[in-house]
Amino acid sequence: MIPIRKVKEGILIDVAVSPNSARERIKGYDPWRRRLLVEMKEKPEKFRVNRELVRYFSSLFNVPQQNVRIVAGEKKPLKTVLIMGVDENETREILSEFV
Repeated sequence: MIPIRKVKEGILIDVAVSPNSARERIKGYDPWRRRLLVEMKEKPEKFRVNRELVRYFSSLFNVPQQNVRIVAGEKKPLKTVLIMGVDENETREILSEFV
């Protein structure tokens, strides 16, 4: 199960972020929270994790950073990320490697 939703602006992805990790990666899927588990290297201060998350998803989906926005959970570990400029099938294909 890949936690994505198609909206008018693009694709929403629900994530649970773990800061202070050894590397940045998608670790898998949490069926209880219905979210992708994402590890980030940055510490959870001054929105560093959010900036790293935007860079990571921008690189993963090969879109400019301005096409990636955190639309919910900016100050929490449970976040919703909006990615503009990708379609649902492409998103599922990219994320299927990780879940």
